[in-house]
Amino acid sequence: MSALADKFRNIPGTSSPPTYSNVTEIELAEISPSTSTSSLPPTYDDATATASASADGDERASSSNEPSRAPFAPTAHFQVETLGKQWLSLPVGTRPDPIPVYRVEAGSWTPESAPAYVSLRFSRSDNSCHLVRGDDGSRTPVCTTLYRFGPGKPPVFHLPQSLVSPHAPPASSAGELRQEDDETPGDGGLDVSIVSKSLTTRTQILKTPLGTFRWRYASRRERAAVSGADDLLICELVQNVALAGGKKAEEKTARVAQFVRGAETRTKGSGRSTAGNGGRLMVDLARWADLKDGARDAVEVLVLASCVCMLKKEVDRRRMQQMMIIAGGASGGG
Repeated sequence: MSALADKFRNIPGTSSPPTYSNVTEIELAEISPSTSTSSLPPTYDDATATASASADGDERASSSNEPSRAPFAPTAHFQVETLGKQWLSLPVGTRPDPIPVYRVEAGSWTPESAPAYVSLRFSRSDNSCHLVRGDDGSRTPVCTTLYRFGPGKPPVFHLPQSLVSPHAPPASSAGELRQEDDETPGDGGLDVSIVSKSLTTRTQILKTPLGTFRWRYASRRERAAVSGADDLLICELVQNVALAGGKKAEEKTARVAQFVRGAETRTKGSGRSTAGNGGRLMVDLARWADLKDGARDAVEVLVLASCVCMLKKEVDRRRMQQMMIIAGGASGGG
């Protein structure tokens, strides 16, 4: 924790977003105006489409065929600042730099804004991290994300009891919400795993007492509907509604959040083909606004933490692609 504290002190309460002059990753060459658009590197979504085209394509097609939903009306806007991983870089882990999350007011934010949250990673070789409030001098985590090595061990989000049950005594009364795991704190909080929908899709599922949430990549039609979105991640609340006559339950979804990356929203210093770079996170918390059990804050934290997790999964996929390219080149050269 001392190492995390040192990193956190480097982010003043009214600091500007991280500068980009000291980036150690090899940047992509600047495209001149005369360069043909066909030579532009693919966006992250297009660059990874081959590996999961069939599974993601089926899900996107089904989402586009559904009847029109109520318009998405976000109640909170955040700017997530992280450089991600360039194509032209070594297949190693990114530096464990803090990831500040700024609250965007009135549709804009300034470099003088103080971060609302900061994600602090444990080390370069470990994606586990704490999410802390930007104005909390004690650096008490509001969510801890634990990455565990090995198959069948998805990342786990741990929300403390003070967040999920703010009016409950500090006992194990909320223990029924926890998954038994020796690696997670035993403070009576809430543990939630984020699991892949299948082996061939990038869609991730979170089943919680607050509802079932699903992160997925948007279809081209959905991206086109969002102004300035080169890449779009969507978080939905999934509900299964029983039909009359004992028929199979119908799945209904409502958009809870969307993560937009484009020319005006992506982290400066990153590009369209960068994996895991920052952007604008929009969240609709209206359905939890009137609850007095802390559900609104818990959902906000869970959406933020899972969004950062999705970005780290992008970086992991990029590293895997880079290693495959290097391995292919080495075998071809032999």
